[in-house]
Amino acid sequence: MKLYKLSLTAAALAFAVAVNAQSTFKSSLPVKPGKGVTVAGTVECDGKPVAGVTVSDGYEVTKTDKKGAYYLKSKKQNPQVFITTPSGYEAVREDVVPQFWADFTMPADKYERLDFCLKKTDNKKHAVIFLADIHLANERNDVDIFSGPYVDRIKEEVSKLKAAGIPAYTINLGDGSWDLYWYAHQYSINDLRGTLNEADYPTAFFNVMGNHDNDGATPAGEGVDFRASLPYQKTFGPRYYSHNIGDVHYVFLDNIDYINDSLENPSYPGITGRRNYKENFTQEQLDWLRKDLAGVSYDTPVVVSMHCPLLRWKKNDGSAYRLKPEETSSRELLSILKPYKNVHTFSGHSHRQCIVRMPEEEQNLADHNISGACGSWWRTRATGLKNLCPDGTPAGYELFTVDGSDLKWEHKAFEYPEDRQFYAWDMNGVKDYFANNREMRAFLKNYPKWTDYSDVPENYIYVNLWAWDPEGTLKITENGKELPVEIVTEENPLYTVSYMVRNTIWLNQVENKGYQKPRKFQLFRAKASTPDAPVDISWTDFFGNETKSTLDRPAPFTLEAL
Repeated sequence: MKLYKLSLTAAALAFAVAVNAQSTFKSSLPVKPGKGVTVAGTVECDGKPVAGVTVSDGYEVTKTDKKGAYYLKSKKQNPQVFITTPSGYEAVREDVVPQFWADFTMPADKYERLDFCLKKTDNKKHAVIFLADIHLANERNDVDIFSGPYVDRIKEEVSKLKAAGIPAYTINLGDGSWDLYWYAHQYSINDLRGTLNEADYPTAFFNVMGNHDNDGATPAGEGVDFRASLPYQKTFGPRYYSHNIGDVHYVFLDNIDYINDSLENPSYPGITGRRNYKENFTQEQLDWLRKDLAGVSYDTPVVVSMHCPLLRWKKNDGSAYRLKPEETSSRELLSILKPYKNVHTFSGHSHRQCIVRMPEEEQNLADHNISGACGSWWRTRATGLKNLCPDGTPAGYELFTVDGSDLKWEHKAFEYPEDRQFYAWDMNGVKDYFANNREMRAFLKNYPKWTDYSDVPENYIYVNLWAWDPEGTLKITENGKELPVEIVTEENPLYTVSYMVRNTIWLNQVENKGYQKPRKFQLFRAKASTPDAPVDISWTDFFGNETKSTLDRPAPFTLEAL
């Protein structure tokens, strides 16, 4: 890889001064660097050396010896050296971000010493809170909502786990910031870390890089993906790394290749390009991953976090999958992971909830795509409604619980009780709303490609499962009789009213070309025999957990009640 003499943007320079995001620990344990070693140091716990800890610069990988010392002949192509915390330990931290990396301060050919400190933790049982797409931009009251009621909800979750003796961690799956507004709204990736600390976020916070976490002020050209990532790396550390928590090996990857093609007249202050990118794993991180996994048993559960989803459903019934992106690098990643018997990948980016399982005869891998914590970019929340994603899923997080190699997960909505897992509509009420609401009629006149639910046949029940899994079971019952349920791909009527109407008719954005194409997602429907009999709905997830609700009919379509 070519080495770049970097000229940092104004943002990167500011972060370099303002952020001390790395390990500054100094150990008294001795090191004896040999010829060609450019970085060395120790890993210790309670003043004692910790042997066998993996240390890397993103290219070279080594382990600490019995004296806790490591030695790397690093070319310093990345800005940092980092450790892979071993099972039963955590990296110490002074704030929300663990100190598992240290920035290089000397030239590539000069030796420097960088040490690390661990603390013992019983984490065989543990929990991970997966977040995605927080998209804080200092607008629509987003910072206050996230750092207030949303972090409070996470604190409640962590308190319950702590009471059960279960340590908790957080993995954010990218797009914690929004590159378009870094300069216009004075809120960048560095400010996300500040927000977390000010909110007294209750767990260690690990991050992966999203497309919106790049510095849009970085000029296009050779090495732009690396250069644009420097503020992120200064704030949250390496773009790819790994940790062991309990019996699980966690890998963090960057599948954003930032391009930022030049714009003659950028529309936002400080932004120089289109902020475009392609989904791709660089060859150096895949080469590093092979080395990282070399010491990991094939029986070890492996959890890989990235921003863009790896897989997608090919059919809406979940019976087939397709690669996304269909890039050579994604296939290479699958090849690297194929020997492992229990692999889960986690991603964000799409602002929807989706789990895709590869057939076991191909590969034992499940891909979890997590709905956005910002919903639809905080816009439905800003108009007084619940925070809603484009597929109708409420803004939330995924709770991943681990007991040895036993892995379980469930979706949690920020603004709903834990036992709520779906919306259900009496479509007779939806039909009436679409037929008679003046704003809805105005919207459909300007956006005729969107579904006019005033034409739906009588007595249908629609259900939007927030975290549908093909391995779960949905039952809809009327007067004790189970109704046939079918899967359809349609616009979510709640999203149409909550987001589309309010962002077009309310804001006078009629005939907005960006809204012409309907957003269709998976819904479930059943035909009831009467217009007024109550309907019982039951959802049983992959782990046998059942959620029940009764839809009393006739039921009007009322946004505030949902």
